[in-house]
Amino acid sequence: MIGDDDISQMQQTLTKMRQDHEVEITIRRGSTTLAPQPVRIARLGGQALTIDTLGGKEFRARVVVVGSTTLDIRPDDRFNDENGHLYRVIFVRPNRRAAVIAEAEMVE
Repeated sequence: MIGDDDISQMQQTLTKMRQDHEVEITIRRGSTTLAPQPVRIARLGGQALTIDTLGGKEFRARVVVVGSTTLDIRPDDRFNDENGHLYRVIFVRPNRRAAVIAEAEMVE
């Protein structure tokens, strides 16, 4: 069974990992803009997709967004990274004991 000491160790490990390449994101939720929050954005394994659209081509890649246990993020939230890339949150993992981990799609 995972105890409080285990959760504390996981939180410390995930915090160090996040802080290794931490960025601040400002989430847009409908017409609301949240305060900036620190996260780490990392590419998930797998391929990026190229989608032909009426206006040209769209490129998509999956990423994981890791934040503290207080990260306020929900499916359909949108944000840009420090390079201006647009992301749309598609899933937030339900277990938030050690960190909040979301999956998002980068759209370019």
